[in-house]
Amino acid sequence: MEKSSTPEQLAKRWHCSSNTIRNLISAGKLDAYRVGKKLLRIPATAIEEYENCTTSE
Repeated sequence: MEKSSTPEQLAKRWHCSSNTIRNLISAGKLDAYRVGKKLLRIPATAIEEYENCTTSE
């Protein structure tokens, strides 16, 4: 199974708030999936893809 991160873990890595991460997910700019009804997880591939897109601009 692929490694994934919580919004809180990713926010710490990117030095921003978890709300920023959730807003990116809501806007469709960052892929994520739900575990149950509440828990969000962001796949490592989605994180890499987003980082590659934002650094190349």
